[in-house]
Amino acid sequence: MIIVKPIKSICMLKIGDSVMWKGGFGSQPAKKVKITGIEICKEGSKSGRQVDEISWDKVDGRRVVVDLDNNHWAYGYQLSKI
Repeated sequence: MIIVKPIKSICMLKIGDSVMWKGGFGSQPAKKVKITGIEICKEGSKSGRQVDEISWDKVDGRRVVVDLDNNHWAYGYQLSKI
């Protein structure tokens, strides 16, 4: 039996997902981390509207801020899919 995930699920970043994160505002080597919170913010702000998931095509620049399971936070541009 083959299980196929819906396309929406694959294209969404959700709380609990594992991602690759580059610390030091993108200057450090990538590490695997888990997302513990997601906020949609005004460009450059660290706080905004909390959401449970967001489309990966909106996870760029500094409009999305995530909390990580390593007690750090990151802008969207610091993340990549695994």
